[in-house]
Amino acid sequence: MHAHIAREMEDRMGNYSQSWVISIALPVVLLAATVPAEAQRDFEPLFDKFNFRLEGSYVALSTQIRLDSELLGKGTTLSFEDDLDLGSSKVIPTLAFEWQIARRHKLGVRWQDISRSSSAQALTEIQWGDEIIPIDAAITLGFDVTQGFIDYAYYPWVKDRWAAGFGLGVRWMEIGATLGWESDVIQDEGSTEAQGTGPLPYIYFEYRRLLSDHWRLKAGLGWLQVTIGDINGAQWVGRLDIEYLLGRHWGFGLAGNLATVDVDWKGLQTESGESLYTGAINMDINDISFFLRFRF
Repeated sequence: MHAHIAREMEDRMGNYSQSWVISIALPVVLLAATVPAEAQRDFEPLFDKFNFRLEGSYVALSTQIRLDSELLGKGTTLSFEDDLDLGSSKVIPTLAFEWQIARRHKLGVRWQDISRSSSAQALTEIQWGDEIIPIDAAITLGFDVTQGFIDYAYYPWVKDRWAAGFGLGVRWMEIGATLGWESDVIQDEGSTEAQGTGPLPYIYFEYRRLLSDHWRLKAGLGWLQVTIGDINGAQWVGRLDIEYLLGRHWGFGLAGNLATVDVDWKGLQTESGESLYTGAINMDINDISFFLRFRF
């Protein structure tokens, strides 16, 4: 049942992903073709032509998931951190890359992979879709999240020491959860495995400034609420970093990143098609990162 739900989620999101990826990739390809290879770098050091960033990220996480059943009604909202004892923080590596295609055009990419697991005891009865997990059952949970951000920004305002612009972005998320339980009281056990992959688009704004010859500040904010078929969701993406430019090729600094998502998904069916499900996901992934940037 849950594997079928996951496949349906992936198929639907995969169809929508193509149009969003094309909408961002097409102008980037056209711009790359029109910009000569020997173009002057008169936008440095406000921008870098290319840069690669390696981050050590302290990530704070909050995850709430619910699965409703047409037969049994509204399911239990599970806080993975509070109810199932999943760790609420973790230190992970993060990779990022930026390409200043031309003076007013930039492409940025950021990637994270977060895996967590836990074991807990059901203190109350839990309804998860058509399954009922009894009180005092031993619960094990594995939860993996991979997220990547790709955004294109156009800067209509570019001055000597500051620039501001806007554009489009896509947050690509791949989520996998395995929930298992076992009860010695009623001598029963069960498990649920679900996964989904898909894009979450957003409108993106960015501002950057040279505070001095060596210090650079950058702030970005993305948001969008969208309804596509049976999917209704909203998200925020925020970034703020300050960096010390160490010579022509190196820099280091501190960054804060905010990423939220709130999605309701209706019309999910069992394999037999007898029941309809609604899934609800509310997730915050925020991090403080120390980074080292190579500029080239």
